Amino acid sequence: MSTTCISKAALWLIALFLGIIALRPLYSPEARVSADTSKFDHVYIVSPMFLYKGQQGLLLMDKPNGNVWFIGRGNDQLTLKYGEPVFIIQIPLEKLDQAPR
Repeated sequence: MSTTCISKAALWLIALFLGIIALRPLYSPEARVSADTSKFDHVYIVSPMFLYKGQQGLLLMDKPNGNVWFIGRGNDQLTLKYGEPVFIIQIPLEKLDQAPR
């Protein structure tokens, strides 16, 4: 076999595979994805990297009541394991609507 015959065959195979990839959305079922963020949409990440009592973790604020929480990260740096939330402070956000003194 000559090299031109092999290169033509390779080009035909490439064109065939590209055609299969291009036509894939027509014969594959459409993937439907839905996300429900309404459960925790009131939680605001204040700081993704925060130190509290020598432990690194997340600092979160609950907007409706002004509670600030710390969630400590595990000691293993290779895995992302978080501990139980620790209540830090409650910020009186309702006082922001009042006139300044």
